[in-house]
Amino acid sequence: MGVAVPVPLRRTFTYRLPGVPEGVVVGSRVRVPFGRRTVLGTVVSLSPEPPAELIAIREIEETLPAAPLPASLLELTRFVADYYLCSWGEAIEAALPPDPAPRKRKPAAEEKPDAVATAEAPPAVEPTAAQAAALVPLFAAVSARAYAPFLLHGPTGSGKTEVYLRAAEATLAAGRGVLYLVPEIGLTPLLVARLAARFPGQIALLHSALSPRARRAAWDAVRTGEKRFVVGARSAVFAPLSDPGLIVVDEEHDPSYKQEDAPRYNGRDVAVVRARLSSAVVLLGSATPSLESYQHARSGRYALLTLPGRIAGRSLPKVDLVDMREQFRAAGEVTPLSEPLRQALVETVARGEQALVLRNRRGWAIALLCSACGKRVTCRQCSLALTWHRGIRRLRCHGCGHEERRPDTCPSCDADALSELGDGTERIEDDLRRAVPGARIERMDRDTVRGRGAHERILRRFDAGEIDVLVGTQMIAKGHDFPNVTLVGVLSADQTLGLPDFRAGERAFQLLTQVAGRAGRGERGGRVIAQAFDPDHPVLAEAAAQDYEAFFAREIRYRRALRYPPLSALVQIIVADTHEGRAWRTAHEVAEALRAVSSTRLTITGPGPAPIERLRGQFRMQLLARSAGRRRLVDTVAAALSAFDGKALARTIHVDVDPVSLL
Repeated sequence: MGVAVPVPLRRTFTYRLPGVPEGVVVGSRVRVPFGRRTVLGTVVSLSPEPPAELIAIREIEETLPAAPLPASLLELTRFVADYYLCSWGEAIEAALPPDPAPRKRKPAAEEKPDAVATAEAPPAVEPTAAQAAALVPLFAAVSARAYAPFLLHGPTGSGKTEVYLRAAEATLAAGRGVLYLVPEIGLTPLLVARLAARFPGQIALLHSALSPRARRAAWDAVRTGEKRFVVGARSAVFAPLSDPGLIVVDEEHDPSYKQEDAPRYNGRDVAVVRARLSSAVVLLGSATPSLESYQHARSGRYALLTLPGRIAGRSLPKVDLVDMREQFRAAGEVTPLSEPLRQALVETVARGEQALVLRNRRGWAIALLCSACGKRVTCRQCSLALTWHRGIRRLRCHGCGHEERRPDTCPSCDADALSELGDGTERIEDDLRRAVPGARIERMDRDTVRGRGAHERILRRFDAGEIDVLVGTQMIAKGHDFPNVTLVGVLSADQTLGLPDFRAGERAFQLLTQVAGRAGRGERGGRVIAQAFDPDHPVLAEAAAQDYEAFFAREIRYRRALRYPPLSALVQIIVADTHEGRAWRTAHEVAEALRAVSSTRLTITGPGPAPIERLRGQFRMQLLARSAGRRRLVDTVAAALSAFDGKALARTIHVDVDPVSLL
């Protein structure tokens, strides 16, 4: 029988089952010998006779008692393997919950899936005219029980969530399941509570932050049909719903839907494929849609639904761009907080209102710079500057996690001339305490939310009014609805615009627009103060005006001129090796293999050093392959890389189909 195992080899393996194969079906989980070790695999085909060319066939060691993987998920994982150029076993492994570790002692009671807290059910509200208009085609599509993709576009606070929930009600009433994807489950506790109140007893949470045993319990509750409404992050796209009728992808533009390690799938795009395979409705929603999704809507591939304004006639917040060059000339130094922002924070807190301050860099200082030789203190394993975290008195690499103590002198020239460069959230928090005396200030970034449930604790305290000013990274920009927030401050709004990535402008527009949308969602108006050294940049002007159409029109011209997505398909290949020369040789071999099988319609750029040239001790070389046809491109790359299958260097070649970042 054919078994898919989670190794980076794009093929299945033949094993023999000892004795009578009772109970073994396609989708069964088995333990098999692989080389000198034993791995878990999945039966993907049954054959009474092994292929004649195989001389020796090893036996399956054990058949696991777990229920077999449903045929629909086998089909979906096969697509993931074929399209994202990973092994079928790797794709299946990404779809399955982890196997719980054996218990050390007998539990006092049977373990249940994590309970979903229920903030009482909110009173029913009538949909606005715009929401009702959007629901008409959605209800029709749900009733038709056919594949139908939609993009719901509306500004922040326009009521997209209510459209999702009413479509979900119609789907459940029709006897089908609902899958609701969010970028990061830990950042949306209030949404989860709202869903649980609206659909009591029906919600199953599936995400990687759950314990293995709780995740398995939730998985089984969905597989058996006990729960028909699944809420989760990226990996929940593989939830074993037997008959999904609606798949919602909230904040569909968010890069968190992209898996960084193999299999490098995009949860949003896999959701669209799953809807097609299931004859279901897929509803993508965002105030700042990805260019790919909006282009699909413009071309007719997706149906476009629009919510033109905020609910209850509320206005979008006024956005002021502060020129930090003028602030520098006035103060004689670079200050993290401009005077307009400092004054606005003082006034906001004095009125009993709340504020968010975005600084998308962690730590106290983003680097230590030697004024004698001009070099920065860098990581030994990565070509990245170390960030100074004053609270723990350590330098930390945000690429590999390496930590070390702060040196007394420059490691390059031994001069006693190290100075702190740039401000992270840790220092901004300290600055805010001095700038707004008496204010209750908290910080929310990866350093403060390491414990389980830490996201939720901070956000619930903020929602309860126990925090006046919340400073943080992009975590604070995602999907939160706090009616008392009337001010949002954005520090270094232009920091990402210079990155060597064709999506830099798109990311800057989305982040500024999304965080600005946290202001003025209640009865009081909202204001945004965004600081930048290049306030005249068109991306910032378009974001300040909340003008997505203008941004899209300009950005799509740039993408078309340079043949970047969504006007072409793109595959990024990274060759990573601890030996620089070997990385170069392998990268050139890959480039030659690509050119040998490619047509004139395929454009190959590179190889060359990746923007982050060294990461986790490995030198990284980058190649880009582009083509107008996505299927042709994937097939060509697959054919070129087949020459490396089974070789040791195959493990150094990392393929990313439809990358969201080129860094």
